[in-house]
Amino acid sequence: MPSLPDLPTELLMEMVKYYPELYLDIDASLQGVASEQFDGNDTLRALSQTCRTLRGIFLPVLWARVHACFTARNRPKKRVKRRAKMLERRMISIQKTSYVMPYIRSLSVTLAECNMNNWQPMAEFIRVLGVLPNLQHLTVLGVFNEMIPVLSTACQGKVFPSILSLAVDDNLAPIIPCFPNVETLTLQPLSDGIGILRTVKDSCQHVHTVNNIKLWANVVKCLRDSIPNVKRLSVWKNFELDCLRLLENMDNLSELRIRYRPLRGIISTVYGSPPTFTGGCNDRSQTGPADI
Repeated sequence: MPSLPDLPTELLMEMVKYYPELYLDIDASLQGVASEQFDGNDTLRALSQTCRTLRGIFLPVLWARVHACFTARNRPKKRVKRRAKMLERRMISIQKTSYVMPYIRSLSVTLAECNMNNWQPMAEFIRVLGVLPNLQHLTVLGVFNEMIPVLSTACQGKVFPSILSLAVDDNLAPIIPCFPNVETLTLQPLSDGIGILRTVKDSCQHVHTVNNIKLWANVVKCLRDSIPNVKRLSVWKNFELDCLRLLENMDNLSELRIRYRPLRGIISTVYGSPPTFTGGCNDRSQTGPADI
């Protein structure tokens, strides 16, 4: 009698698509991630541990997206130092598990647990970036200002050419030169992003998509100067229609996404797809989350 491993790979992948992907974007509330959003991740993990055939199919999907960050589901109740040790172990385990390195295409990390007395997780994170050959999407959040010099020193002289999509807080402008091939840039929606845009002008010549841009005169002016050939923009809906005139005469602009926050408080977009990954690898059959 035929069993689950006997089904065509295409059909198995269709079954996995039934579960929503765990998506933590730059402005999502990590504490607000519902437990059911992990169902797809848990299913992939269970399938990859079932037998050799299913492991070969689902393990790459499971590890395609790695979330090294804390949510309501996995946040320990102990002090911050304990959380930092969890992050450090996560980064070290990736380095020691060489067979999963080629699978990882997206990495989301929060570094709020790091401080001047506990910087080792940040150093391990930088080491991880250097051993992931197919990493295309990177999200780095929660770095305190006092830790920026430490992170900048750790990144000094390093280049990560595989990164095509980058989502960072506004204070991470000093590390932007490490990602010269970035095509999609996602800004922190609570800031103007001018510091990032100014750095991009001299460091990243391939950017064509900017997410979470503010329709403010000074921001759009900086955008025109830094990325004159921008093709795609996403903005929040909280602006007057007259502000759209700021985008006039952008000859290469071909797509404008207007993001909104529904009454239920869940962040979404008018097209329903995460803006961070615009312009990158959007093949759902090759993506799958792995949380800390």
